[in-house]
Amino acid sequence: QMSLSPLKGDGVAACLSHCDRSSSYLRSSVSVPLGPSGNWLSKGVELLVCDLLLTLRTSLWQRGGSSNGEPGPAPGSQLAGFQRDLSALRRLTQCYRQAQHKVFLHETTVRLIAGASPTRTHQLLEHNLRRRTNGFRRHDGECVVGERERAHAILLACRHLPMPLLTPPGHRARLLAEAKRTLERVGDRRSVQDCQQILLRLSGGTTIAAS
Repeated sequence: QMSLSPLKGDGVAACLSHCDRSSSYLRSSVSVPLGPSGNWLSKGVELLVCDLLLTLRTSLWQRGGSSNGEPGPAPGSQLAGFQRDLSALRRLTQCYRQAQHKVFLHETTVRLIAGASPTRTHQLLEHNLRRRTNGFRRHDGECVVGERERAHAILLACRHLPMPLLTPPGHRARLLAEAKRTLERVGDRRSVQDCQQILLRLSGGTTIAAS
């Protein structure tokens, strides 16, 4: 996850413009059907690019916070770009079923970006987290497929869903501690720092805002 703190105004707009241009190329590539011989490498690259674009769009939204530091619903054009890339990701999962966990993460994100009902977002998140918990099997401390995305979904929820939804009081801290352990294993130091900052704010009883 990249730091976008220096980007302001025109910088964010320029970055979104590059995202939209890349997204257009991606959709053209994704529309090419998989031939009889199966160009799996090409589809794998498309999946990587699509995931990177969605992650970048998420970071740009988080950096566009209001006066209290918490981002509001994204502008229509920004939301439309995210939805186009999410549609491309869903199409790619027809080739890579194991990438479904990425769809889960970004579907959670698009609800937050759109300003959808936080109660319904929380219900869907809880349902998906419970459904995926039984599928995780660790060997020698290694992360399994989808566990990183699960940790990022938890982090998103704890940063952006209203405090009363994640009750009892210790529930949010337990989720964050779980996400932090996963992110430490995969070496995502930036997200580990985000978890630590939110945990500190929880312990201090202050309001959580996007870092």
